[in-house]
Amino acid sequence: MAATNSGQVAFDIETVNADRPAGVDFDFKNPEHLEMFCICVAHRPEPGAEIDHEVIFREGTSPDAELDVFEAAVQWMECKPDETVLTFNGDGFDFIHLEGRAQIAAETLEGRFDVVDRVESFINSTESDDVRPEAVEFCNDEYTSMEDACEAVGVDAPETRLDDYDLPVDPIPERSSYRPSKPVLMGCDVPVIGERYLNLAERGATDLEPFEEMHAALKHYAETDVQPLFELADARPFSA
Repeated sequence: MAATNSGQVAFDIETVNADRPAGVDFDFKNPEHLEMFCICVAHRPEPGAEIDHEVIFREGTSPDAELDVFEAAVQWMECKPDETVLTFNGDGFDFIHLEGRAQIAAETLEGRFDVVDRVESFINSTESDDVRPEAVEFCNDEYTSMEDACEAVGVDAPETRLDDYDLPVDPIPERSSYRPSKPVLMGCDVPVIGERYLNLAERGATDLEPFEEMHAALKHYAETDVQPLFELADARPFSA
């Protein structure tokens, strides 16, 4: 879908790994294999205007805490007047887990199905504007990331450099062998750091320096995964 001249909301989710039975291969599209960690929501009333945004973090390991994230994110976006939601791979990932994880958390609790209904209502009442298919076609690479697309069309996408934060864990050794060892926070690092973050949050240890450093790094990463989306969408139709 082409960019419009009206305002738009955008969102991006970050996840941590869920427990799954031994021997079951990981499937990034299966909501049973991931849990919600945080959601960055953003709104721009018109092209060139200042972007309003918020990163909504899960505050514990319980299903209740996970549902709180969904409820707060949907409420934030519902308050905006726009009917389209801007994402990068939202159709192939974010919307799947927004709805799927809300359902799983509610079933685990045997309650709060009103949050599931609200999530489903939001999804059904808005039109998805997923930039990824056009980026993949332009870059001629089915594995095109948002960072790749931004670089290809000259959109600035700030990085979250690991050496800017005193993190309690180095995520680079945890990366799969095919992942680059570039010293910046990547999506594959979020589960590694996020699990430690949630464990401290669950203990109420949010005033400790390790927690504060993780929060700052993860917040910056989530923000920079969403804010460039508006400029990237404006650059359509993409051209060399």
